[in-house]
Amino acid sequence: MQPMRLTDLIDLVCPPLRERIWQSRMPRELRVHSSVFEAIRAIRAREITDGYPLMFLGMELSASEALPPEGFELVD
Repeated sequence: MQPMRLTDLIDLVCPPLRERIWQSRMPRELRVHSSVFEAIRAIRAREITDGYPLMFLGMELSASEALPPEGFELVD
C-alpha cells in the first residue's frame, strides 16, 4: 500500500468538511493515523517547536492508531 499523501488527505477530508461548514458545524479536530500525523508534523515542525498546536484545514490535528492510514475522523 502506498503511504498517504497530503494531497490525498485533503481530497478525502474536503467533501465532508464542506458539508459541515455549510451546516455551521465546523469540527474542532481532525484525527488521522499516526504515520500521517508524523508526516504533517515534520512539515510543520517550526510551529510545533514554537508551542502552537498542529493545525490542518483550520482544525487541530491529532493522531489515532485506531484509524487506518487512509482514514480520518472529524471531531466536534
